[in-house]
Amino acid sequence: MKKSIALVIAAGTLFLAGCCTTHRTVRWEYQRVWDFKAVQKLSAEGWTLDGFHSFDPGDSGTYYILKRRAQ
Repeated sequence: MKKSIALVIAAGTLFLAGCCTTHRTVRWEYQRVWDFKAVQKLSAEGWTLDGFHSFDPGDSGTYYILKRRAQ
């Protein structure tokens, strides 16, 4: 009985300690570009490719979504 009470107290303490810690959220900024050469240029400035969308199989039917930590 004493072991189970000690276990409940220990678990409760760990739970409350986890809830009381502050969590820092990361903020992102996004940019959409249509030219892959611009993607290469922006990657040198710290941007990373987050995704792309191709809605037309033609030449200009793809745009790229870039992200980096907000500054």
